Amino acid sequence: MSIIFEADNSTSSQIGFLNMSEEQIDQIVQFYKTNTIFRLQKIIPIITERLEAELEKHGIPARVAARVKKPASLRGKLLKWAKPDSGKTERLSSPEATLLELSDLAAVRVMTYTESDRSKVYNLATKIFKSPDNLKNFGTEILENSPRIRQNDKNHYRATHMQICLREEDLSKDDAETLIDSCELQITSMLAHVWNEIEHDTIYKEKSGKLSSDENRAIHSLGLLTQSGDHIIQSLLASRNIREEKEKRDSQIQNERFCDKDELSSFMLNHFGEKIGPVKMDFSVGAEDLLAGLHSVDWDHPNDIMTRFTPKILLETRKISKRIIAAQTKANRTKSLYRPGTCDLFFVSLCAIDLSIAEAAVEDLSGNSRASVLLKAFKQLT
Repeated sequence: MSIIFEADNSTSSQIGFLNMSEEQIDQIVQFYKTNTIFRLQKIIPIITERLEAELEKHGIPARVAARVKKPASLRGKLLKWAKPDSGKTERLSSPEATLLELSDLAAVRVMTYTESDRSKVYNLATKIFKSPDNLKNFGTEILENSPRIRQNDKNHYRATHMQICLREEDLSKDDAETLIDSCELQITSMLAHVWNEIEHDTIYKEKSGKLSSDENRAIHSLGLLTQSGDHIIQSLLASRNIREEKEKRDSQIQNERFCDKDELSSFMLNHFGEKIGPVKMDFSVGAEDLLAGLHSVDWDHPNDIMTRFTPKILLETRKISKRIIAAQTKANRTKSLYRPGTCDLFFVSLCAIDLSIAEAAVEDLSGNSRASVLLKAFKQLT
């Protein structure tokens, strides 16, 4: 059907059309170019910047895109409205009134990584923007809940649409009087955005006729895949969050000093495991003396244990330890100086890494301490 303008003599800007011809459509487009588009081009960057800042502030991963409807696109839409089967029956009084019927002259789309973030973005938008005066609750629509889409199981359009306006406090005094237009905010997931764009360009902009069954089947299959993909992305991000939290905890642990021998032996068990090579380890034996030495040389952080006592060093130390044991046996010592499978391995490793560091480590210990005796035995071998 045609859109009809009612005659209105109250203002000179209103044009009294009875039927909308192409000439009248051109006048609406000209009015849009002259009186409206410049305002929309000013509010779009402000809205986009505001959204991007708030998304980053609240840690919501998303992308923001925006556009102002081009005059040629507006003309195409009005031509569709003018068709008898368009379903449009409004009697509009002016070009300005006609433009008010178009909710997407300015549109911003927020594409979230996950479906679950849609509601977060919506709640954020309600706090940083205001609802147009002629709408309640931002005129919010959850598109997949609309009867048109719910009754069509092959329509996978998923998005939340709302109308937003800039708040006066976000505008200069001059702009507050002119930048009064609303903008359509579309919130969707990235994968839903892909389907929305392909489906829209294929069906709604189709000029060559009705789509084939193969085309319809492909669009439907793509819609199902994007829904599955949303769940996979949700799972991926959840796994990433778990990993990052663990890395954060591990980093915090690595930057803290060992408080006592139990903390040291527990960490070493978790890091090295129950065995080093073929030898089963008891990290509680000798842990107190080892920790005292590590405190003295400031090697008492978890990161020190992980980076200094490498597998290569421990392998070399096991060979040295065997030589210490052999020397003890040759000297007919009844009491072993070196205890395999204990923290003695790590003090001998300390000697192998840097003898001067090992000497500093035992400086404050008694001459009869196990660390002091192991240092003496190491020196005798070398």
